[in-house]
Parts: sequence; structure tokens; C-alpha cells
Amino acid sequence: HDANWWALMEHNAGRLPGTRSSWAISAAWFAFLAGVASTALIPVPSHWGCFIAILIGLIFSSIWLPDNGDTVLPFCTIIILPIVVFKSVAMGGLWSYSILLFVFVVIPLADFIVGVDVGNQTREIQKELHTAFRFELLTLLVAPGILGCLCYAAWLANSGGLSLLEFGGLTIGTGIITGVVGIVAGHELCHKASRLERVLGRLLLCSATYGHFYVEHTLGHHKDVATDHDPATSRYGESFYEFLPRVVKGEFVNACRIEAARLRRNGLPWWHNEIPVYFLVSVGIALALACLTGPLAVPLFVAQSVVAVLLFESVNYLEHYGLERRELKPGQYEQVQPQHSWDTACRVTNHVMFKLERHADHHAHAGKRYQTLQAYDSSPQLPAGYATMILLALFPPLCRMVMHPRLLAHRRLQVGRGRQQVNITIE
Repeated sequence: HDANWWALMEHNAGRLPGTRSSWAISAAWFAFLAGVASTALIPVPSHWGCFIAILIGLIFSSIWLPDNGDTVLPFCTIIILPIVVFKSVAMGGLWSYSILLFVFVVIPLADFIVGVDVGNQTREIQKELHTAFRFELLTLLVAPGILGCLCYAAWLANSGGLSLLEFGGLTIGTGIITGVVGIVAGHELCHKASRLERVLGRLLLCSATYGHFYVEHTLGHHKDVATDHDPATSRYGESFYEFLPRVVKGEFVNACRIEAARLRRNGLPWWHNEIPVYFLVSVGIALALACLTGPLAVPLFVAQSVVAVLLFESVNYLEHYGLERRELKPGQYEQVQPQHSWDTACRVTNHVMFKLERHADHHAHAGKRYQTLQAYDSSPQLPAGYATMILLALFPPLCRMVMHPRLLAHRRLQVGRGRQQVNITIE
């Protein structure tokens, strides 16, 4: 269907099924990443303008880079966020907050200019990519990368060279790193079967003091999504400011309830409860940072956790807004389908967030790896990427003006499909 995306380009719409990337495509992405990484060597503040111009130019130039979905290199663009954060802090003053301009101005513009990617893969290629270790390796490397960013941020905070204003910019920037890269990669790892991936996934969640999300998300949200029982499904007409306290409280309470039920079911004593363990891990990370770098690491860690959770829950607000599953009988709902999650095909943000924006396929097949997630015509479509939509969510009347016509059109479409199914059954 016509998704009416806010985008100039539509990539891979005419790509033949089974098309693979050539060595030249991989080489082009490698050169692109080398250019991005080299911006970290540009000295600031003396060449700040040069740094910004080159980085933005590189991001926009990715419009010409083909991506058939079988190379891991486009997802390595996550390195952009820590580069921008720490270069901004080195610039000092109000520039310490330039990561906000990058996330909420540059990335939305990049989503608009670079456009959307609607390419899907054949079943054979999906099976092949599912076992491709290069994609798994990248998510595994996120854990030491995030811990390294936290260590460096804590060292900067305790170095004595930052003003209170710059400390605030560092805190927000670090929270954006752990919220956009850390929690999203943690979410990806927590759904996987291997013990190492699940452990590192929970560690990443604990780096934002949100370890209990593992319990609630995997055992609560995926079961109750798009129903009134799910705290992470935003209701029709509910503003982000109403949703935020409800979801933060609801996810914690639900996680505790699920964990208590597990202990009763298995006859385990209270000290087997995992929820306190996750908080102790977060405390341990904060204290370890303080021991390594200094006491300011503790307030930095706490404050960046708040920023990370705010950012992640703003994404949660968008993913199922106003969507509902039919209740077949009391307490029993229809199976989770692609139409119960909002998708968006924006290429830049899907690369930075491990295809989290292909959310419908994730809920339909929770165990699929990010590189194999497909785009569905049957799922409702957000007009833009998450960065743009988060900005809209901060202004509820504007958000409703954009979302409600799409939501109501999607509901009418579902009613029409339901009538067609009934007619087919009758015939």
C-alpha cells in the first residue's frame, strides 16, 4: 500500500529477489566507514566546522551506497554517535549539547534525503544470513564498546576540565549512546538462544539501569502487546507525557509480578529473584566507574541512565500507538500479527538501530536476527524514522494530527480485510 513516507528516495523497490552484494558494494561501505572513523582524528575546537561539514556530508552521501541487506558494514554506522558526543564535549560550552541537534535535526534530515529501504530477502537468503556470524559479532562487540564509552565519559567528568554546563552535555550525550545503541543492542541480544548473547544483552540493559526490562519485555510485552494488559502499548489519544510514567512504573511492576510467579512455579526461594540482581549489577558498574575514574562517575551514571530510559521509552511510545488485538473470548486475544506494530523503512535510522524500525516482523518472529527482519505491507507505517517521530511525540496535538489519520485508515483497512475473510469463509 502507499505508505506516504516523508522521504525523497525509495531504495530496493525494484530489486530482484535473491540479489546479493558484490565485493564492490562492501568496499564502498568500508570506505564510507573509514571516512566516518577518520573524522575522530580532526582536532577541535580549531577545526570544528570542518568536522561537522565532513561528517554530515558523509552521512548524506550514503544515499548512493547500495545495500542488499547481506553486508554488516552499514550497521557499523553506530560509531557516529560516540564520535559526535565526545567531539562535542571537547568543543565545550553549549556545543557540548550538539548531539541533540545531530539526533533530532541531522538524522531526520538524513532519513528524508537518504530515504527508505523496502528491500526484503528470500527465505533461502534469510536462512543463510541468520547463521552469519559477522552480524552476531557486531552486537556482541557493542557490550565492551558501551562499557568503554562509559569509562571514557566518567574519566572526562572527573578530569576537572568540564564546567557544570559541559558536564550536562556529556551526561545527555552518554545517555543517548546507551539508549540508542546500548539498550537497542541489548534488546536484540536478549531475544537470542545463546547464553553469551543473553548475558551481554542484560549487561547492556544494566548499563542504563534497566535490567528488569529483560524480564518484562520477553515474558510480558511480547505476550500482551496491543492489549490493555501491556504497559508498553500506548493507547489511542494518550500523550507521551501520560504514557511515560505509566510505562516506567508498569514495566517494573509487571517484571516483579512475572518474576514472583516464576519463583512460585519452580518452588524457588526469594533470593533467586533476578530483579534485585540487575539493580546490583547497575550499582556495581557505577561503583566500578567511580573507583577507576572518580566520584563524579556515580551522578554521571545515574543521570545518563535517566536519559537512556527516556529515549528508549519514547520509542516504545511509537511502536504500538493505538493498535489493538481483538479479544476472541475473555482473556484470550488473536495472535500477534504484523498489523499490531508500526513499521518505518527509513534507512539511516534502521542502520543505527539494528532494524528496530522493522518492528512488525520482530513481534511476529521474536527470535529472528536483525539482519533478516522483513518489511510488511500489512503493518501500519510511520511517516518518518524514530528520531523525527520522537520530536512529534513531544508535541501531542501535532503528533495526533499526524498519527490519527494513519491509524484510522489502518483500522478501516483491517475491517475491510476482516469482511473479505468472512465472505470467503461463507462462500
